[in-house]
Order: sequence, then structure tokens, then C-alpha cells
Amino acid sequence: MELAGTLAMPSFETSGNDLLGYVAGIGVVLGVLALIIVGGRMIHANFTGDPWIAARGMADLPYIVLALVLIVASGSLTAMLFQGSYHDPEEDVSASIQELVQRQTREERESTECGQRALRTDNGNYICPDDDGYEELNHTVPLSGPDDPRCTFDGAEDCYDYCFVRTFGAFSNPPSGPCTPDDEDLMEASNWSFAPYHCPNLNSAWWGDRGKACKDNPLDDPGDIPEEYLDGRFLPHENEQRYYACTQYPQWVRSNQDKREVYINFCPSDDD
Repeated sequence: MELAGTLAMPSFETSGNDLLGYVAGIGVVLGVLALIIVGGRMIHANFTGDPWIAARGMADLPYIVLALVLIVASGSLTAMLFQGSYHDPEEDVSASIQELVQRQTREERESTECGQRALRTDNGNYICPDDDGYEELNHTVPLSGPDDPRCTFDGAEDCYDYCFVRTFGAFSNPPSGPCTPDDEDLMEASNWSFAPYHCPNLNSAWWGDRGKACKDNPLDDPGDIPEEYLDGRFLPHENEQRYYACTQYPQWVRSNQDKREVYINFCPSDDD
């Protein structure tokens, strides 16, 4: 919308200037023709000696002059009005419109039972977590960022906090959390909204057919793990998962380290 407004303003100004130019040009042409006609009557009256022709020409002259003045004045006035209507506020008009739309959207969501957790369907209605179809929307509608209301509604600080699973490295079943959909097919789509916040929690059982929205597992087999990640305190699959999180999702590591959910030396290098 902002780009459209930026492109439309020069086009509007150009069209307005062209219109004023056409009006002024037509006025000048008509004025010149009128003066030629009056001048011709004067010359004709001079040769014929008919004073009435000259009188009629002189009678038309004030109207011609008045018409020219009105044309020039109207053009100048219109240009002045256009210039006065063009202003450069501190905030762009398109940004103001976008802010108004966002505020209206927030108000509509807050009017529902679940407030900011409500999601908008294709038909414009808002649904809450207990409604049918919410889970699919929850995992396909893009998040506005780590601080999306869907992540912070229950006291969590952000999506990293909300999606973190404390059973990291579970050997049997893949860890499940609030960001993991009950329908595993939702994890295969590239629009899985919680992927950046939850993929590092998924153990190797979820790196194959399931969780395709996650970045590919960088390992063909555990033997490919760099030596600095081979820590005897952890099981092989835990070292593999740690390497995966450090190399593919360093922001997840840093954010959860700040919350003391991941220990400081989780990654061997400070650069990860």
C-alpha cells in the first residue's frame, strides 16, 4: 500500500499539471482568436467607414479580456489548491491507513472470547482455540515474530519460551509441546509457523518424513559429527541433536541460553 501511494502521487501531480496546461492553452488560443476577430472588425470598419462595426468590436473587447483573466485566475487558483492539498506529514498517509487497519483488527480480535489469540479465517470470521479448525490455522498463519500474542498469552515471554520443550534429547518418542501440532501432517508444510522456535526441540526421529518444514538434518550418520561435539557426557543421539541445534538454529540456542533453559556451553564455539 505504501509503495502504491508513493507511485500514485507523482502520477496524480503529472496528470493535474497536464490538465491545467490544456485548459490554459485552450484559453490562450480562444483569446488570440477573439482578439484577431476584434482586430479584423476594427480594420474592416476603418476601410468601410462604418462606425457601428468598430463599436461592436469595442463592445466585445471587455468580455474577451474578462474571459482571459478568468481563465488565468482559475488555473492559478486550481494550482494553488492542488499545492495546498499536498502536504508532507511526519507519518506517511499509507502508514496511517495501515496503522488504522491494524488497530481495527486488534479491536475485533479483543472482542472475541480469547482476545488476541483469535485467528481470522478466510471468510473473515475470528475463531478461538476451542473452535474447529483452529489448530490448522494456528500452525499455518504466519507469526508476527517471537512476541506474537499466540506465544505470550499464558505468561511466556516469547515464542522461544513458549515452544521450548524441557525433555530435550528424549530417546523414545519425539518431544511434544504447545507448538507441536497434533496432526503431524501440519509439520510437513513449509508454512509451519513455529518451525524456527520448535524444530531444535525435535529429536532425530522427526527429522525425516515428519517435520519437513525444519531445516534438513545436516548429518548422514552420527559419525559425521565434528569432534568438538562428541561429548562423552551425552548419548550419541543427544550429541547429534545438539550439533543440529547449534548449526541450524543458533538463535534458538542464544534465546534459550538467556532464559537459562540451555546451558552456556551448549555449543562448543562462542560463534555458534
